[in-house]
Amino acid sequence: MDTPERDVFLCHASEDKDSIVRPLYEAFTNAGISCWYDEAEIRWGHSITQKVNEGLRISRFAVAILSKASARKHWPQRELYALMNQEATSGMVRVLPLIAGSDQDAEDILRLFPLLNDKRYLRWNGDPRPVVKEMLSCLDRHCDTHSTDPVQPGSAPAARVYIPTVQKRFSQRDKDLFLRESFAAVKRYFVAGLKSIEAQYEEIETSFDDVSTSKFLATIYLNGEVANRCKIWIGGLSSSDSIGYYAGRAIPDGDNSFSDILTVINGSGVLAMKPSGMWIGHTSSAEKSELSPEETVEYLWRGFVEPLEWLSR
Repeated sequence: MDTPERDVFLCHASEDKDSIVRPLYEAFTNAGISCWYDEAEIRWGHSITQKVNEGLRISRFAVAILSKASARKHWPQRELYALMNQEATSGMVRVLPLIAGSDQDAEDILRLFPLLNDKRYLRWNGDPRPVVKEMLSCLDRHCDTHSTDPVQPGSAPAARVYIPTVQKRFSQRDKDLFLRESFAAVKRYFVAGLKSIEAQYEEIETSFDDVSTSKFLATIYLNGEVANRCKIWIGGLSSSDSIGYYAGRAIPDGDNSFSDILTVINGSGVLAMKPSGMWIGHTSSAEKSELSPEETVEYLWRGFVEPLEWLSR
């Protein structure tokens, strides 16, 4: 991504402008958080598509304001899908979900966008201050420096200081927590994904068996017959810092057979999951040697549901 010129892009439906977007934009601006907001950026005669693409490109984060209105609108969904795809390919957090409405509305929105089940989201209660506080925390965490003080005329630019790269060391506890968080994200996504795919197609039924806190089984039936089963669990052949994956129409009893093993590694300054390469799919994640938890979710889910594409032909 290019060097960000804005802190945040406001992704929303026009129906939410008065009640959510304008108060949030004003609160962000007052707090020194620079925003890309369509009313302030898109002038008469401008290409809407071009300006929105530019806004997405130059913004560090995107607050996705999710409501009953935005869930029905084409533009907010396109913006959200584009940002989620960028997250999956870059490994950088960009989408910050802000859900408006009742508990039932929130449940419906998360069912519509299952990838968001892996994300911590905020709820809009009419007060922008908690959102501003969280946004400032995100900027502090992801930016080395961020100042809203104006540059004094005639002042000399700050000298560029060389900062060496220091490889971060991770403890076994760090690895254990990362492994369990990654496994929990996979489990949540599979539960939501199975519900979504069953709701989408009449000829598909599914089952989910939560065997233990560290193992689950999932099955997809197509016209009453097993299309695919999988078992996903914590553990591997040579390392406990692994997630095991086995897929097929019949699942062996033991945990000694694998379709793939994903192992926790110290990646480029962050912990990541490294696939064994036993399964090569057609996703961007399948081409990577270091996967974030979100990419791990996509990698395993796509491997599981891929047989449906050729079985249904």
